[in-house]
Amino acid sequence: MDIKALKRRFADLDPLLVDLLIAVGLTAAVCLQIWLFESTRPPFIRFPGPEPMDRGILPYVAAAAVFMPLALRRKIPWLALLVSGAAAVFYGYNMFPTAFTVMGPMIALYSVAAYSATRRTTLIVLLLAGLSIAVPAFVFSNVEGVVQTTGLFVILATAAFLGDTTRSRRVYIEEVEQRALEAERTREEEALRRVDEERIRIAREVHDIVAHSLAIVAVQASAATTLLDTEPQRARESMENVRSTSKQALTDLRSMLDVLRTGEGDLPLAPATDLRTLDELAQPVRDAGFSVDIDLNGTDLETVPAFASVSAYRIVQEALTNSVRHSGGDSVRVSVRTDRSRLTIEALDNGTGTAPEGTPAGHGIRGMRERVVALGGQF
Repeated sequence: MDIKALKRRFADLDPLLVDLLIAVGLTAAVCLQIWLFESTRPPFIRFPGPEPMDRGILPYVAAAAVFMPLALRRKIPWLALLVSGAAAVFYGYNMFPTAFTVMGPMIALYSVAAYSATRRTTLIVLLLAGLSIAVPAFVFSNVEGVVQTTGLFVILATAAFLGDTTRSRRVYIEEVEQRALEAERTREEEALRRVDEERIRIAREVHDIVAHSLAIVAVQASAATTLLDTEPQRARESMENVRSTSKQALTDLRSMLDVLRTGEGDLPLAPATDLRTLDELAQPVRDAGFSVDIDLNGTDLETVPAFASVSAYRIVQEALTNSVRHSGGDSVRVSVRTDRSRLTIEALDNGTGTAPEGTPAGHGIRGMRERVVALGGQF
């Protein structure tokens, strides 16, 4: 098993179980240290300062009280520090056999610094630990005791500093991960928004192309059916218009599908349809028997921005389609006006609004409204 797999398995363990195993292991190691010290020290060897006292099992109990609270170092770090520190002070002032019991408060102080919410907590804990060590040392100890106490404080301060560094690194990593998640969520939302916008745009374009052409085809085919016996020449002209209109619609639709499939469709290089080509737009409707009057009244179409002109063309196209399919009339008048930064389009027909029976409701009105709203206008 590789190192990364071991790290992952270790990270998946319950933190309380891990800390309990660490506490038990440290307790066993220090108890072994105490036993070895007592069992291997010759009786004639003397140590500087007061002679360590043999108190039976009390040193082992005190050592356990120093390290066993570390099982709670991540769950309740304050309690672990308080109990471990008090036990370490008890162990040291009772002159028990030499053992590295200061490791317990070190780990507890590190944990408080690492798992506290702010750096201020670390400073407060370190200050209290320093006072609890320094005051008795300076009051009751000699110079050697002061030096030892200073060294002990340096060790605890180092543990607190390492804990604070760990906390800062963890907070930084969490912030980076949160920003990454937020950025990913924003990218997904933006992608979905763009997909929705593109879906709606494609639906509008397909509707404008197909609905308009099929409306003309339906009218021309109906006229051809009516005139087939009485005026075959006019019926033939209507069918020719059906053919040319459907062919053009099929070409436009195929070009759009090519763009959607490959991004490089065989789109014509002719100028885009806009308000300047309204007469071309109206001609198939006229051929279908409708009277179409395009009233520009001297309007300067060159001053209309291209994006607005293209949308206005589609709006007029849908208006003509609606008149053909739904009005029941035979005449429509389209008026286009420009006034400074405003473009006004008005379409009026002589119908009653009663569409032929069986005509399905479409999406034209909604598409017109969406185009107008997208340009900041009123529909």
